Amino acid sequence: MKIYVLSVVEGQEWALPRHVDDYQLFATLCGQKQTRWHPPRMEFLREHDDGTRRQHSDFPWLGEHVLILRAKALELLRSTLEPYGEFLSLRSDEPISLFNVTTVADALDEERSEIVRFDDGGIMMIERTVLRPDAIGDAEIFKLPERADGVRVSSIYLQETIVRRIGELGLKGIAFAMVWSDEPVGRDRVEYPGVERRAPASSASSLRRFLAALLRKAGF
Repeated sequence: MKIYVLSVVEGQEWALPRHVDDYQLFATLCGQKQTRWHPPRMEFLREHDDGTRRQHSDFPWLGEHVLILRAKALELLRSTLEPYGEFLSLRSDEPISLFNVTTVADALDEERSEIVRFDDGGIMMIERTVLRPDAIGDAEIFKLPERADGVRVSSIYLQETIVRRIGELGLKGIAFAMVWSDEPVGRDRVEYPGVERRAPASSASSLRRFLAALLRKAGF
């Protein structure tokens, strides 16, 4: 068994809450179904600071505790993911959804893991993860329990089977970092790079190219 967490692809697109207060919304899902969900407004970060385009991603990044899917990824992965959570709508200028993982596995072996704790005993950081496979079972995607004396905000954990399936489906712009394995280690990172997108040409530059083509045809 090999277990991965989500990892950002350098230069990929992000999907960010428009309102600062909504960041907390994504950190308090707690592995539970949301019965009073009010879709937050999201904005895409499609360009770098210098104006160059970020890579198009089927999974715009927000964090390793959040899985956001574009329409193509949702269509292809719905049947795979649905047994382990629910899809929640998000408001944006194009269709995107949040997959809320509601499968919770108390799989962290705290005695064998290397953990940094807050003064009150809660887990600040897991520096080396050791999991209990019997607690994971057949769950292909899960979170750890979130509680005051343990993990405050759980990452999303995925089995290798689902990591491979995403690649086989041709989905782009997502990476996975292996955090634990009970078998000989293979690749400790799997990345499906995003797609380079050129910035749309301005009307002025398009007009210049059109006029240049006319002049060439006229022999100038």
